[in-house]
This record gives sequence, structure tokens and C-alpha cells, in this order.
Amino acid sequence: MFGKSIPVFCYHAVCEEDGHSPATFASHLDMILEMGFKTITADHLFEICMGRKKIDDKYVVLTFDDCHISNWINVVPMLEERGMTGVFFAISDFIDSGKIRTRADVPKILPLREAFIKALSEKDNTQFMNESELKSLVHDKGMEVYAHTCRHQGCFKDFRFFDSYNADSHWSIWGIYRKFNPSLPVFQTGSAFAYNGFWPVFRKGKVLFKRRTDEERRAFCRDDFAKCLKKIRKINGARRQFFCWPWGDFDSISMQEAIACGFSGTFTLERSANMLGTDPMRFNRIGVASSKDAAWIKKRLLMYSNEASAMACFKFFSKRNEINKILYITDTGKLSGGSRQLINSARAMRSAGLDVVAVLPPESKLIPELEEMGAEVVILDNFKNMFAAAGFLSEVIEDKQIDVVHTFHNRAVKIACISKGLSLLGGRKFKLFFNRGVIYKPNPLAPLFSLIGNGYICNSAKSRDVLLKNYVPSKRAHVVYNSFIGGGRKPRRSVETSVIYVGNSGHAKGPDVFIKAVDKLLSQDSCDNVRFTAVGLENLSAYQGMVAGSTLERIECPGYISHEEVVKQLAISHVYVMSSRQESMPNTLLEAFDAGLATVCTNAGGTGELIRDGINGFLCEAEDFDALATAMKRLIDDGDLRKNMGRINRKIVRTYLSSSAKVQALLRVYSSLPEDTPLTELPDIDSLIEE
Repeated sequence: MFGKSIPVFCYHAVCEEDGHSPATFASHLDMILEMGFKTITADHLFEICMGRKKIDDKYVVLTFDDCHISNWINVVPMLEERGMTGVFFAISDFIDSGKIRTRADVPKILPLREAFIKALSEKDNTQFMNESELKSLVHDKGMEVYAHTCRHQGCFKDFRFFDSYNADSHWSIWGIYRKFNPSLPVFQTGSAFAYNGFWPVFRKGKVLFKRRTDEERRAFCRDDFAKCLKKIRKINGARRQFFCWPWGDFDSISMQEAIACGFSGTFTLERSANMLGTDPMRFNRIGVASSKDAAWIKKRLLMYSNEASAMACFKFFSKRNEINKILYITDTGKLSGGSRQLINSARAMRSAGLDVVAVLPPESKLIPELEEMGAEVVILDNFKNMFAAAGFLSEVIEDKQIDVVHTFHNRAVKIACISKGLSLLGGRKFKLFFNRGVIYKPNPLAPLFSLIGNGYICNSAKSRDVLLKNYVPSKRAHVVYNSFIGGGRKPRRSVETSVIYVGNSGHAKGPDVFIKAVDKLLSQDSCDNVRFTAVGLENLSAYQGMVAGSTLERIECPGYISHEEVVKQLAISHVYVMSSRQESMPNTLLEAFDAGLATVCTNAGGTGELIRDGINGFLCEAEDFDALATAMKRLIDDGDLRKNMGRINRKIVRTYLSSSAKVQALLRVYSSLPEDTPLTELPDIDSLIEE
């Protein structure tokens, strides 16, 4: 435990332009020599770790990632002057042909960030060492050049939103999007070799994101490593080849491919001892920031040249868990509004390349649609025995390697909470979220549920506000709006003007308010060419005596119809009326938006979050059937207003409430938002309307 270890330092650009002063770097080299250390090559380090050579002196390895031109202009002369050697890791796609350059040939040295942006976006590689310079390092100066991938490719490793694409974005964004566009979002980035990542796909002027599978990433690594190695081998001609991980990140898949490609060793940014027995596929390195002085170098030399202290001051790469598999669970077998959003969420995740498992009762009507989209359905026979159900769910979570559990409906919440405790006892960790699409008072245990799990996902800000008033912590209540996945066809309206209500006979939905509004309207105007439909009502006998009999005769009641039929009815209508007394964010409102309908709604719950009164619809107070009648009359009479409102609504739903929007919103929550990220982000409807 008191043996020697070999420190390995990691540098990047060394120039005033990048903030790493050559004078400071020179002081580092002088300190290394003053302390009696000798620089050795990566090949020598390999021989020591494999037991073929001994640590018979005080050794150190100096590595330089990226091969920025400052390494050739500033670093190499300083190393030669002191009789020292360096190990340089080159990005093969950035290696151009050309002559060996002097300082006079490079009139302007750019910071490394700008050098990367120019190389990735303009294929301007002049800020990196060229082939002649790299060959000179090896054959004339006794130094080493090895592989650092083809493009140092980054990816969006999760959906933690950072900002829109701008001039200050991380340089790797230019390698993800390839073209600058300030309207594009920027998320948390990572190495495309260590993370499957979410990749932009452009369709019809919109950007979608799709997760790469393990096999796709494996193939990407295999192809990149092979191309890079081939080019570097022509430069160094070495029998033994080494590799440097971008950002120091790797995992089992990428490491397997590096081994299969033929690399004898790889350099990470982990910290520990480099000595006899160290795995050469995980050489440890110490990153040197531009602000570090010679005193810092001295401390690290002392710390990492001793086996015991180097191992004590370890730093292992800890890969942030990726979200690969989502489990949705509900105890209801009905196609309710919440169930519809479960299906939409599952479809959104599948479209983004994630695996979906659904735990459902055997009688569930959701099964055919979920299986058709490729989700795996697991049947749970008995939701009523919560402890047995929780045990079953825990087994599913473990067996399927679930990363996120998202519950719908109350009994599923309790079962999942118990399962969370059971899984933690068994060492399995997963994130747990509870869907909430109502605005009535929650279960008194809601604050406790939110702390056992990772919080609630509400479909409106109003729904979230109710949770906050009932002591659910603000950081445990998120807003993700419902989505609607339509067919994309342009609606074909009926010849006669059609006014449609979609709901049921429940008091909260306000069917009586709708009927009274129609009665009020007909008392003022015969509306001869207007059709009134109340989807979800079997008959109107309960309303006899409340309104004129002639009014009831004018309202068609198709009763309960399938969701597909509801969408068709909306597509041939002109005006959608929501007369609810209590509502969060009804699916039918989004479906009406997608159908391009003008809307007349009561300002119940979250409706007002999507409607601007008089702009894309009319908002009336709950129970105010007079106001509803007036708004309906205006839209019946003004076809141009209807069309304009419908056009805006269709744009809203396809911009903010689409499947791709749902993917980003849900994955942001599933990925765990940074504390300074707003938990409630309302769609910027005003901006969209102005456009």
C-alpha cells in the first residue's frame, strides 16, 4: 500500500486565447522537473501496468486531448526544450493534409470552443493539428499520437432543458444539429459514446427527438472507432493503439466496442492509482483546468504518485442513469380521459424510441391499442388486494428493469407507493410519478405520496394549484399538458353549421347548462340551418320541464360513442361548447382544437390557460348560460371569425400539445428537473397568436 503510482495529467488547449496561459503551463513543467519526475509514454505506462516493466523512478504522463493548434505552436516546443514527452489524442475527422506550420502561418489562434464550432459547422479544421504535424510529433520528436474518436460526438442525454440554441450554446450542439437555428431547443448534453441519447429528426419543418437503441449506439461506436483507428494508425504506425474517451465518459457497451476494435488501452477522467494491476482499459487521469497553478500540480504529484493516497483520492465515472423503460399502470378498464392520456403518453414514448410496459386489469379496453403500438402489456388480476398487487408490481419492475413508473387513478397510486418501499428494500431504484387530471380536493395523504414518489404530474396549472393548497410541496408538483395525436387530415365540415357538446350526464360536465344555453339561443333566433349535438347523452328526458320541448327536439343525442367516432363528429362540426362546472383540461377541448373548431367554454379549471377570450374562443363564467348563448350566436353568424379561431386552435394543439411536445415535457420531468427550472411552463399562446 506504500508503493508508487504514476500520475497522468490531462490538458487541452494551451494558449492565452483559451485562458490557459503558456507561462502557467511552463511553470507546471518546471515543477514536474523540480520534483524529480520524468515523463513517459502511454506505451511505457501500459508495460508497467501489465507487469512487464517496473516503476523504477518517479514517472508522470502528460496527455493532450483534441490536438488544438496551440499544442503544436506552444506545447511541443516547451516539451522539447525540457527533454519531456507528451501523448496527444487526435480527432480524426479534424485532421487535414497540409504542410508543417510555424507561428507565422497561424495568424489567429481561436479558443478551443470556437475551433470546435468551425470544424463541426464549417468543416474548417485549421485550428487543429494537421497530418504533417501529427506525423512529425511521432517520427521527429519522439512523442505519441493516438485516437480520440472521429468527431468527439455529443448527444442530448436527457430532456433537462437548458436554453434555446444560441451563440453561447456548448460547442457540441453544433455537432448535434449541424446547422445553427435559434428556434431549436438545447438540453443536457453528454457523450454519444456513453449515452444512447435523444437525436433530432426533422419532419415537415418540425423537430422531433428519437432515442437511440443500445444496438444503434453499439453500431455507432463500432463504426466511429474503426474509422478513427484506421486513420491514426497510418499516422503513428504503432503496433499498440490507445484511445481517449470524450469527456472521459464510457459505459459497458462503448468499452466492449473499444476492446473489440483492438485498442490496447483507454484513458478516462477517473482518478485513482496507475500501477501494476491497473486495468489498461481504464487508465486514470487528472484533468487540469486553466486556473490551476504550479502549487496545485505539486500537490497532485504528491497525492497521485503514491499508491495509497492515489487510491484514497479516487474518482470513478458515475454514469447518470438513462431513461430506457417506462411503466404505466391503471386499475381502471374504462376508456376515460385519464386512460386516453395514458395511451397518448405511451404512444409518445414509443415514438421517441423508449420501451413501454403497461400494467392493466384483464378487462381493460386499453389493451388492443397499447399492444398495437408495441407496448408490452402485463395483466394484474386483483388491484383490490393492494399488498399482493404491490408485490406483483415490484416483481415486474425488477424483471423488466423499469426506470420510471407513472400511475393513473387512485388505487394504482397506493399500490405503486407500497411497491416503491418493497423495491428499495430489494435494492431496485425507480422514479415514481402520479398523474392528476382533476381539480377537486386530493386525498389527505397526497403530500405523503408526493414524498414517497417523485411527485405529481398535473395536466393544468389549475390542477397543480389545488395540490399546492393542500400541502403538496411545489417541487413535487409538475405540469405536463395533455396531448392529442390526430390524423393530420383537414376537417371536412358539414354543410349546415354544427354546434357540438361532448361530455356526459354528470353534474360537473354541465349538460344542463349547455341545454339551457341552446334554449336561450333558440328563444332569440330560430337557427334554422344550425345543428345541435350532445355527444355522451343517451336522451334528454331528464331535462323535460327545464326548457322548451321544441329545444329538446332540436338537440341530437348519439349517446356514448367510441373515441374514433367522437373525433369524426368534431371534424364535421363548426363550434365546440364546453359547459363544465368543474374541469382541469378536457381531452375533448384538445380534440376540438385539432379539428380546427372555434370554442365556447366556461372558465372552469385549466380551460383559461389555453383560450384567450375573443381571440381563439370565448370564455364564460360557469353556469352563465346566457353568455354561452350569446357567444354561440356570434360564432354561428360569423363564419370568418370561426375559421380564424379554428386556425389558431389547430396551430396551438400542433405546436404545444402534440406528441413531440408531450415527449419533451414528460422526459424533462422524468429526468428530474434542476431546482432552478420552472415547474410550471404555460404554452406561449400569446406569442403564437401574434405570429
